[in-house]
Amino acid sequence: ILASKNLEDAEVIAYETSFSENVIAFFLSPAVSGFLILIIIGGIYFELQTPGVGFPILASMVAVLLYFTPYYLNGLAENWEILVFFIGVILLAVELFVIPGFGIFGVLGIIGILTGLVLGMIPNQNFNFDFVPAADLFGALLTVILAAIASVGLVFWLTPKVNEWGAFKNITLATTQQRSEGYTSSFYANTLIGKTGVVHSRLRPSGKIEIDGDVFDAYSRGEFIDQGEKIIVISTEGTSLKVKKWEA
Repeated sequence: ILASKNLEDAEVIAYETSFSENVIAFFLSPAVSGFLILIIIGGIYFELQTPGVGFPILASMVAVLLYFTPYYLNGLAENWEILVFFIGVILLAVELFVIPGFGIFGVLGIIGILTGLVLGMIPNQNFNFDFVPAADLFGALLTVILAAIASVGLVFWLTPKVNEWGAFKNITLATTQQRSEGYTSSFYANTLIGKTGVVHSRLRPSGKIEIDGDVFDAYSRGEFIDQGEKIIVISTEGTSLKVKKWEA
């Protein structure tokens, strides 16, 4: 090109990316973005299930910052797209802590979170995708969906193993105090075993149930049971009842 333009004596300056540009490019990688989404969703889930621990939501907040900042600096993520994500988180929290059951707020919250994550990866203009390559849109959707599925799988795999890790023994109660070892408390009567009732506040997996007009603390065997569903008591565990869904 230089020869054709008679510019053989021109000074050629080679462009080299800066360290900050390399860091941004690294976090723009679909693999890294997917990993950050996994931490974001997993952290939000664990914090909502065990509020006050702090570590899960801190990890999620750091992941959110590392996820959106590179896309924002590159002009891909806009303020309103980030706002959609946080509105989704708020709606999901409202559904879990304020409104019993799992309804419109929960659905809108999940949609808001996933929409914010997807739109933050692609250069759309207010939902105008005319200049967005189909491959980029498909890649963003695939990254978010696969990361969300992986995070759900990780949550169910990780939850029963957390207490086995030495690093968590200082912040979680990993042991039980058995009645046979001399520990006592205000126990429910064994006559409650086999009783049926309904869920008073959603079991996720702990909550409250109602039996014969009385409300008791209870927890399921790990599954979520919505308000109003029928349950049966399978055992008494200290100051709480262990229940499962009633299937006639």
